[in-house]
Amino acid sequence: ALASIDAGLCEQVATGLGLPAPDPSVEVADVEGSPALSQLGETWPVDGRIIGLVVDATTSADQVQPVREAVLAAGMVPFVVGPRGGEIDGVPVQRTFATGRSVELDAVLLLAAPVPAPDALGARDEKAAGEAAVDPRVRLLVEECFRHSKAVGATSAGQAVLETAGVAGDAPGVVVADEPQDVWEQLAELLPAHRVWDRFPAALA
Repeated sequence: ALASIDAGLCEQVATGLGLPAPDPSVEVADVEGSPALSQLGETWPVDGRIIGLVVDATTSADQVQPVREAVLAAGMVPFVVGPRGGEIDGVPVQRTFATGRSVELDAVLLLAAPVPAPDALGARDEKAAGEAAVDPRVRLLVEECFRHSKAVGATSAGQAVLETAGVAGDAPGVVVADEPQDVWEQLAELLPAHRVWDRFPAALA
């Protein structure tokens, strides 16, 4: 049935399963896409969007609070994501690396490049890679956000996460700047489009 819907997708699935791709069982007529069912080229309200602010145990409140306040002022919700719960330099942490996932976030802003925390699975392997290793859960969060065409931002302190995740700093929808406020201002401009649609080539018209 999948071969009759999308031959390319069917071939990819078959390859992953180690099977030959079947031929379509029926001929499917070409149809025109409906603008009413597409988000491409449109903008949408940003109210309630959730922005993940990734910090480590040493991130100062001076780096976090101005961005938190700017996110709130824009009608969005900041989630500080850190290595542990409670507070970091007086800033409350809404999600830890263990409890936060990319599915909750509409965008992520990296204010640090956290090293593997003691509770990280595979932390020993990550540490073996050197002092610059990044917590694997933070790397996964960024990889998922990037694959799902969400906006990603990083300060100079968090840029190492992008490198670890294989995310190019000049990729569409990826913002890098020295100061958190500069990153946020550029990131905020991307959010009305909901996703970074030009990050990956369109497979369907």
